[in-house]
Amino acid sequence: MRAAIAAIACVFLPAVVATAQEPVGVAGNVLTRYLDRANIHPPVRVAGLTVFPISLSREQPLGGVLTMSEALKKSLLAVAELDPPRVNRARFINKSDRLVFLMAGEVLTGGKQNRTLATDALLGPDSAVELPLYCVQRGRWRGKRKFAAQVGVAPQSVRNLAAGGAAQQEVWAEVARTNRRLGRVTPSDDLAAALSAPENARRLAELRGRILPKLPAGCAGVVVARGGVIVGADLFNCADLFARMRDKVLDSYLAQYSLKADAGKKTTKGTGPGTGAVRAYLVACYRAEFKPGPVRGVGRVYHVRGARYGQTLGYAPKAAAPEVPLVRREYMVHTALSERIVPVKPTPRPPIPPLPRPLPRLRRPRIPIPQPPPGR
Repeated sequence: MRAAIAAIACVFLPAVVATAQEPVGVAGNVLTRYLDRANIHPPVRVAGLTVFPISLSREQPLGGVLTMSEALKKSLLAVAELDPPRVNRARFINKSDRLVFLMAGEVLTGGKQNRTLATDALLGPDSAVELPLYCVQRGRWRGKRKFAAQVGVAPQSVRNLAAGGAAQQEVWAEVARTNRRLGRVTPSDDLAAALSAPENARRLAELRGRILPKLPAGCAGVVVARGGVIVGADLFNCADLFARMRDKVLDSYLAQYSLKADAGKKTTKGTGPGTGAVRAYLVACYRAEFKPGPVRGVGRVYHVRGARYGQTLGYAPKAAAPEVPLVRREYMVHTALSERIVPVKPTPRPPIPPLPRPLPRLRRPRIPIPQPPPGR
């Protein structure tokens, strides 16, 4: 009965966005074509959060893609410091014959410092690429050149700052605030240590355990609200990829908003936005600017700006027919939307040089005017 009610109650986006597609053209883009197939299901309310599952009426899965955790555990992915090491970059080496998906916000432990990925990326088979990172462990700069297989995910506030291109100092400040809120402050201000602390890991597992059984079959992403405000969304290429990333995605929101909430407290029924608000939130993506960004491995990052804010990772398989336009060949791998535009610390401008001191005025030498001889 529960499944039947969910299926009847889900809201179908294609029926309500026909006119909204016009600003982005008939073909749309990789995100709006994904939303054309998206369905919104009734919410799951846990510890102050309202989670709306998203499913797809038709999937376009990427075959054989590995997640970063899977590839690291199987020693099919190596992450190493550069030579010389740099705080904001590292080298990712895919040793497998499969694609490897990396999600912005995933935390890598080891190396000279623990880091978090600043961007999504899709690594091609037998390839290596340098990717941008942020440090989430300010007080350490020693250790092995390679990173360990243990990975987690940063809370949403840190993910948003990284995706918005914030200064490293802003990320460090947010990590320090997060660690204090999580009750785990270390000499090196280590975010990974705070998230993996036994009491926090136990609490995250408990909250996740209350959400996962209520997600519908075929869930491919979530839209999350806190109180009456939608704070973000994570949408994936297919249900299989989301199933392998969902613990990290849910932990990102739970660690941000619910980790210290009372585990036994029940949320009042009817609180939070409804499916209509979520539909309006996603429909705004059709009016947003969708601009191509940097290539990350074999995927391209797209920036969503304006009516919505976030990033999309797209991928065009080489096997697709080359005569088909790229806009039709490309797959959406992952989209992360945040609640607002993250302010980026302005780049300090060089000081304006002082105006040159005026040169002293040169007095022209007085040239005597010749006088006629006397008597003339």
